[in-house]
Amino acid sequence: MNIFLSGLHRPGKSPALLVFVCFLLACVSLSAQEEPVSSVGAEEAAASTMHDSPPVSSAGTEGRGSPHETAVSDSKYNPRERKIFIDIPLTIAEIMTVNLLGNFYWRLWGPDSEVAYFTIESIKSNLKPNIWTYEEGQGGDTFLTNNFIHPYAGGIYFASARSNNFSFYESILFSFFGSTSWEILGETLSPSFTDMINSSFCGIALGEVMHRLFRELDKKGTAGRIGATIVSPTDRITAAVRGYGPDESPSRIHSATAAYGLSWLNSRFFENNDVVTSWNVPTAFIDFDLVYEDPYTAQSMIPFEQFDLFMSLAVSVPLIYNFNVIASGYLASWCLADNYKNQISNGLTLHWDGYFTDKGSLLALNSGRENLNFNPSSLDYTLQWRRIFNKSEFSLKTHLGFTPWAMANYNGGANRDDLNLYLMGGNFKLFMELQQMKDDGDGGKKNGQALALNLCFFDTWRLHDSPHYDNNTLFLFSKITYSFPLTDRHSIYAANSFQLLYTRLLHDEGFEYPNIMRWHNNTQFGIKITL
Repeated sequence: MNIFLSGLHRPGKSPALLVFVCFLLACVSLSAQEEPVSSVGAEEAAASTMHDSPPVSSAGTEGRGSPHETAVSDSKYNPRERKIFIDIPLTIAEIMTVNLLGNFYWRLWGPDSEVAYFTIESIKSNLKPNIWTYEEGQGGDTFLTNNFIHPYAGGIYFASARSNNFSFYESILFSFFGSTSWEILGETLSPSFTDMINSSFCGIALGEVMHRLFRELDKKGTAGRIGATIVSPTDRITAAVRGYGPDESPSRIHSATAAYGLSWLNSRFFENNDVVTSWNVPTAFIDFDLVYEDPYTAQSMIPFEQFDLFMSLAVSVPLIYNFNVIASGYLASWCLADNYKNQISNGLTLHWDGYFTDKGSLLALNSGRENLNFNPSSLDYTLQWRRIFNKSEFSLKTHLGFTPWAMANYNGGANRDDLNLYLMGGNFKLFMELQQMKDDGDGGKKNGQALALNLCFFDTWRLHDSPHYDNNTLFLFSKITYSFPLTDRHSIYAANSFQLLYTRLLHDEGFEYPNIMRWHNNTQFGIKITL
């Protein structure tokens, strides 16, 4: 940690790292509000803070055992208890194992495999913070590699710590340890601030989601355990080594849907006044939407006691892909109203979004010029409201806040370089849904038709002292969906998603470097399944 902090004093390198350190300091003050991991009574107290909800046991709640789980553990499994002299070395061992496997993979199949052959000299050199730098272009890796694979790796580090009984905020330090150890030990290239921040900071939300979904899937039989292992491999390693078994608490997944079918991808990229590139191709798609705990009655000081996860993938042949991830969870929440007509919650949320559109190989060395990529992380104030009518339900989720870290491509120059833009700014998100509620014949309600609109807008500016051009980059993501029920679980699904990226250079860099605007549209038709 001292090595990392010493890098903050280097001119031109501090702003992004300073933002990350400030976030950690803010986390310290919040972490005091988390209950001790080993306390069974604390589990019940934390669960009781969920407004008008029954107490829940240990699934995903800070790795602590409940009375019910302890009873099961006495006969079948070891209890989840904090044992610091086991928790720390096992977490470090798991992280280093992940890094070692990553290094072997890159040696065997990496497009630039020579960088994986580290030496004593390369390690000594990488230990010097004065050589750490921003990654200036995409020549080394694709945008997807830098801005999804690295956050995913950070999520694995984070989930490893969570599975070994560390709290949410404590686990951030292990995510940072995993990232810096990879940058110093796993590659011969100079350590990249870009990769460290993407792994350590962007991996927080993803890692907590992975850990909690593992706990949910692990109790759903053989198929669920296989799925849990895929979602969070280090959770499975911890469970196997320490004898942790699935708990028997009720599911905390509030809702989950998947949609799949065919779509039409239409994109145009405006590189300059004379050259326009476009795609018009058929694609196959899959959308996945999951809500963990009721967002409208959430009340807890435990991070990610409630979160939302949306993922979508559209792929064509030859390969053009559009891959989107939107993950957000409450760091702290308060319920403002809960009655038969209105439920309202609000609080502070952590977000990680990834929007990736490109062609060609996923892990090739060069992204090419025909892409639309944006990757932000945000801290927002959130208000979520549900209004229940006689035969319908209206829900609204609004997020407004600060985006301390974002990345985008700029490749509009005549030299055809594919450059990184490092950005800071603000964001606004709006999610609305109107859903028909039909009588199921037993006095309850079942889902009917549903119309939803999602809107995410980011206004960002060049991060001070980062490389390349002063710019104002705007990004917009919108999606409108409609579903018509065929059965209790199956619906006809129609949707249209739209993405727009616009980068305006604030200084005249010559005619070779124009402002760039590109958009992507995907029209979908298929089947939605309620899981």
